[in-house]
Amino acid sequence: MAGKLTPERVTRGIAALAGLIALWNALAYPPGAGYDAASHKEYADFLIQHHRLPFRNETPEYYSPPLYYGLAGGATWIGRQIGLGEPHKLGQLLNVPAVVATVLLVAGLARLLWPSRPWAAPAAAAFVALSPVLVRTAAMFHPEPTDLLVSALCAYLAARMLVRRRYGAGAAVGLGVALGAGEMIRQFALYTLAVVGIAWLAALWERSSERRALLRAGLIAAAACIVVAGPWYGYRVHHYANPLFDRPHSSKPLLERRPARFYVDPGLPGVFTHPYRPHFANLALPETYSDIWGDWYGVFAWSIEHHPRPTRAQNAWLVVQNAIGIVPTLLALAGWLALLVSGIRRRSPSLLLVSLMPPAALLGYFYFAVAYPTPDGDVLKPTFMLSALWAWALCFAYAATRLPRRAVPVLVALAAVEVPFLVYKVSGGF
Repeated sequence: MAGKLTPERVTRGIAALAGLIALWNALAYPPGAGYDAASHKEYADFLIQHHRLPFRNETPEYYSPPLYYGLAGGATWIGRQIGLGEPHKLGQLLNVPAVVATVLLVAGLARLLWPSRPWAAPAAAAFVALSPVLVRTAAMFHPEPTDLLVSALCAYLAARMLVRRRYGAGAAVGLGVALGAGEMIRQFALYTLAVVGIAWLAALWERSSERRALLRAGLIAAAACIVVAGPWYGYRVHHYANPLFDRPHSSKPLLERRPARFYVDPGLPGVFTHPYRPHFANLALPETYSDIWGDWYGVFAWSIEHHPRPTRAQNAWLVVQNAIGIVPTLLALAGWLALLVSGIRRRSPSLLLVSLMPPAALLGYFYFAVAYPTPDGDVLKPTFMLSALWAWALCFAYAATRLPRRAVPVLVALAAVEVPFLVYKVSGGF
């Protein structure tokens, strides 16, 4: 039986499990719950009803690119036409194929980068499929799972060109369209665009014999990206001056907007005793960690809108989730450091593509949290850097496949324990 557990079969099984969990959660989770659900639904409905982009006073999400909202709004319109009691469910269900496709793309990336390590693919797939922050967000009416999918697609298309050293016009157009589509889904796609650009520059520097082909492909991809996303950014500049986000800035200098403890306080022992809101609010590390692996905001495992704190049993679950997260977090960090060093030493553009994505997303995430401080810590949402999950998964796989075999049962056991935490429990509290 064990001999039949090939990496390919395990990967397909993981993708199927991810799809089943995402489907259950999308069907069971209330459409009105979740991060900024009312605003996302309002934007999607506005596009379909008014056939134009909303202005500042018409929806809180007016500054967000419209591609996801057009798709979700169209799905909601279909739901209304067929008489669904809650038509926004179809918008939530869009996340199910997004999750499955992301799992498969990440596995494909692992096979592309490390063909001699076949178990890297299921390891990376499992990291994505069992990521609480993805599973939780995928249950909602929310654009980030789609953003992650397109980011993973961009990485796969770029890596395939760099690894196989094929820079045809068709492949370049495909990459450019994917990059442009990412920009039309979420501003956080800029992380992906920047990292792909840096990896391409590294290839231009390193592969002198292929420089002309690389330059041609890069220009074609850039042109395709501009054709897709340029009109949106032109619209933003014309109407609001700031093409990204025109929220009012604090008058303080950037580094004075947060106290020192925001950056360094680990929030111990609270991370492992009461990892939920409002404990250690506005402390970057513990709040971010607790919402990556648990449910700090109270939108999935418990509902802060209806209860000021989780029950004792719910808190115990959150504590266990944070404890489980220690091992994959450490492995992902170790893999990231090893990949970064290896990518620099070997001057490998494909490895840099992976290893530069986590710091790029973290830099953007923390810049946003510092630039726009809020009293309740609401800007520290790990979903804002969900598009980097594919890279963290590959970093994890890189480290996990280098562990001794006796460590594998431990990782499998941790994965099995994590599964029940990912399934939304229907509750009248939402």
